[in-house]
Amino acid sequence: MADVDVQSRSEYIDHTPTYHTDKESHYVLPNGSPEHVRLETQARHLSAIMNGRIIHSSIIKSNVKRILDVGCGTGIVTDYLAREFPQAQAIGLDLSAVPNLRDRPSNVRFLQGNIITEKPSAWVSGGSASRSGEPLPDTQAFDLIYSRLLICGLGDWPKFIRTESSLLNPGGWAEVHDLDWIWYDKAGAVISDAWPWWRRLRSAGESHGMDFSCGSRAQQWMKETGFEDVQVTTYQWPFGGEWEADEVNKEFGEYVRVAMVELLWHIIPRLMEGQQPEATAEVIDQMRLEMKRDFAPEEGKHWNFYVTCGRKPA
Repeated sequence: MADVDVQSRSEYIDHTPTYHTDKESHYVLPNGSPEHVRLETQARHLSAIMNGRIIHSSIIKSNVKRILDVGCGTGIVTDYLAREFPQAQAIGLDLSAVPNLRDRPSNVRFLQGNIITEKPSAWVSGGSASRSGEPLPDTQAFDLIYSRLLICGLGDWPKFIRTESSLLNPGGWAEVHDLDWIWYDKAGAVISDAWPWWRRLRSAGESHGMDFSCGSRAQQWMKETGFEDVQVTTYQWPFGGEWEADEVNKEFGEYVRVAMVELLWHIIPRLMEGQQPEATAEVIDQMRLEMKRDFAPEEGKHWNFYVTCGRKPA
């Protein structure tokens, strides 16, 4: 099995990354075209492991008039939501401009803004994929608020869940699709806590306010906020897939085997910003070297990906 290191560089590693400019946000991933490709590929794999079931809440379609997709990235899920709920307006919100990668449904609109620090009236049309329109009123309420993989961007998860509740109509649903950034072995035992480079990176992330267990904790935060009918569905996110019998898991695991190392190549310097360059280089080198040992893909090694749904009381 080939390793991803300096001897097998990729466009994702070698390109000069660009990032959002919102100084209030903790989001650390790039926003350029290689990241757009990664997000589109990742979305297709996630859809496959969920058997195409993107929406998990027990929402009544006819009741849905407005949808908000938080951290929409390329807008691939926003487009899906617009097609799934053709009678609704689907709004994709992101810190960065949304690229125009394909034809969009007519009921899609993209806005640029920060759901934590800004009210809806401050969100502005952004990106080549956006459609012009009147600013949203601060009283704008939604029937469904969706988010996926905000783990690398949120510094205050309880506040985010409370904000979701404040933006929902009574009876509206919130869906949080996120993971615990923790590696488990085949038996379900935590193994990543033993990796020195990972402990250092996790500490750096927590200093930025990141919660590496946000996937499993979303249920608790929703209940504390007052959501009802809170439901959780758990999926395994494989790390390596050559041994998988199921073709969907095989393809997903092989994608993750490469993409995870590429992501870490950019994430490590961002999370360790402000520390000595030697310390950052050391963590990157340890991560690369341990691809041949503890961090190497193997049968049964995985993350847990959680879909948590909750309904605002009517």
